[in-house]
Amino acid sequence: MERTLTLIACLSAFGMQAQLTHQPVPPHPEYKHAGPAAWVEGVAGMAKGASYFTEDFDNGLNGWTVNTIAGSVDWEVTSTGPGPTSSTYPVPSLNSSTPTSWLMVDDDFYGTPGVATDTWLVSPVIDLSGAPPNLKVEFEQYFQEWEEDHCYVGVSTDGGVTWDEVEINEGVGRDGRPNPEVIDVNISAWVANDPANVQLRFRYTSIWDYGWQIDNVTIKDLPANDMALIRTWRTGFDFDNTGLANIDYDIYPAEQVREMQLKGLMRNKGYDPQTGVTLTFDVQGPNGAEFNSASSPAALAPTDELEELVNGFTPSGDIGTYTLTYGIDQDQTDDIPANNTVVRNIEVSTNLWAQDDGTCTSTQQQGPDNATDAYELGNYFDLVNAGSQLVAIQVAVHESSAVGSLIYGIVYDINTDFVEVTDDHELLAGELTAVGGTTNWITLDLPSPLDLSDGTAYLIMAGAYGGSDPVVFCTGGISDPQVSIIRYPNSDETFFVTKTPMVRAVLAGPVGIGETALNGPNVELWPNPADDRVTVSYELDQAASVTFELH
Repeated sequence: MERTLTLIACLSAFGMQAQLTHQPVPPHPEYKHAGPAAWVEGVAGMAKGASYFTEDFDNGLNGWTVNTIAGSVDWEVTSTGPGPTSSTYPVPSLNSSTPTSWLMVDDDFYGTPGVATDTWLVSPVIDLSGAPPNLKVEFEQYFQEWEEDHCYVGVSTDGGVTWDEVEINEGVGRDGRPNPEVIDVNISAWVANDPANVQLRFRYTSIWDYGWQIDNVTIKDLPANDMALIRTWRTGFDFDNTGLANIDYDIYPAEQVREMQLKGLMRNKGYDPQTGVTLTFDVQGPNGAEFNSASSPAALAPTDELEELVNGFTPSGDIGTYTLTYGIDQDQTDDIPANNTVVRNIEVSTNLWAQDDGTCTSTQQQGPDNATDAYELGNYFDLVNAGSQLVAIQVAVHESSAVGSLIYGIVYDINTDFVEVTDDHELLAGELTAVGGTTNWITLDLPSPLDLSDGTAYLIMAGAYGGSDPVVFCTGGISDPQVSIIRYPNSDETFFVTKTPMVRAVLAGPVGIGETALNGPNVELWPNPADDRVTVSYELDQAASVTFELH
C-alpha cells in the first residue's frame, strides 16, 4: 500500500543521558472537586445461596431507624442520588439492581467543612434462629474515599447495647470505584451470640467527605467452599524495593517487551478449609497460546489470604492483543465459581507506549495551591532494552480547556533533569476530548529523535503555561504511586497522582521502507505513524549544501 509522507530533515547531534536514582515525591494536593472521580461500571449479580433476610428499601426505611450521633448529615431514602455540588462531575448515583429507591449519606451535598459526622442506619430485630450457623450479610454500594471517611458494618444481639463491627472500604481511594460494588461480610460469630435477636448497623463517620450509598441488604448462607480472586497484577512493580522498575503498561512497544510477573491475591471466603489451591495463568497472544502455568498447591483456612506470583512470561512481541486469564483451582468444588477468574489485556504495538487505558474517564489539572500556575503532567517509562528512540509525545486534552491555549511536550530524566522539549501547540476545538467520548490524540513531535538509554526511566509529560485560560488533561485508568507525576516548573515542585494521565510515548519503531538510497555519513530514517511523516536525520562532518530527493 502506498502512503503519502511528508519529509523532514533534521541536522542534530545527541548526548548521553546520565542514569540517576529516583527519589520519592509526595502526593499531589487536590481539590475535593478537582474533577470526576474515575469509576467503572460494576456487575450487581448476587451470589447464590438461600436468603434469610432481604431489604431493598423500595418501601422506604421499612422499620429501619436512623440515629445521627454527631453532625447534621443523616442516612436518607433517595430515588435520585446525591445532590449537586461545586464539582463539574458530582458523585454518581448508585447503579442499584433495584433502582426504585436506596439509602445514602449525602455528605458531599449536606456536609460542612470541618464538621464531624457520625450517623447510623440500624435494622429492626431479625430472627435468625431458624437459619444455619454460617451466614454473611451482602449488599450493593457506591463509595469513593476522600480524607476522613470511614464505613463500618456491625451486628448487635442485645438490643443495640453493644456492637461487633468491621471497617470496610479503608484505603480504596477516590478513583476507579465500581458502581455498583457487591460487598459481603461474614457475620457468623456475631450472630451466634443470640440468633433470635439480630440487628444490623451501617455506620458512617467523616469530616465532610463524599458519602456512602447502599441497597439490597441480604443475609444469606455463607458458602462452605468459596475461593475468591481479590486482586491481580501484571507486573512486579514495587517502588519501595525496586524503584521504577517493572512499571505496568497497557500498551508496550515491541522493542520494549520484557518479562512480566503475573500475580494474584486469593482469599478463602467460605467456612471450610480449602486444599490444593493453585493460582493459574493462561496467556493467549495475537497468534495463539503464549504461556500457561500455575502456582504450587497450598491450603487456606477460612478468611486466609495468599498472594502468588509466577515468573517466566515474556510476550512474543507479535503485534496485537494479549489476553491474560487468572484463575483459581482447588480440590473442593467451588460454590461460587464466578469470583474465581479475572481476565486482563495488554497490547503490543509497533512503537506506541502507554500506561492509560485509552478512554478519558476523568481529568487532571492544577491543585488548590497552584490554580493558575504553569504545570506539566505525565508518566515515567522504564527501559529494559537498548536502541530505542523517542520521536513524539501524544496527549489527550479535555473539552473544558480553552481553545487557543498553548501546550507542549517535555522529557525529563529519572531525576527530573531536563532532556528535551517540543515546540508549542495551539489547541483547536476539534482536538479536545469529552469524558467517555472518542479520544482525540494530539501529537507533539520532538525536534529530532531522542536516543533513550536502557536501564533507566524517563518522565514524559505534556505541559501548559497557566493563567486564566484553563488547560485540563484527560486521565484514563489508575496508576501506582510515584509513576504518574504532576510538576510545577516555576517553583520546581513535583508530586505524584494516581489517575493515569493520557500522555504517551511514540518511539521510532521499524523503518518499514524497503530501500533507503541515501548517501552520506550518519544517516537515520524513521517514520512517525502518528501523523504520516518520515524524518531523516543527517549529521554532517562539515558545512555543506544538502539536497533530498523523494520518489
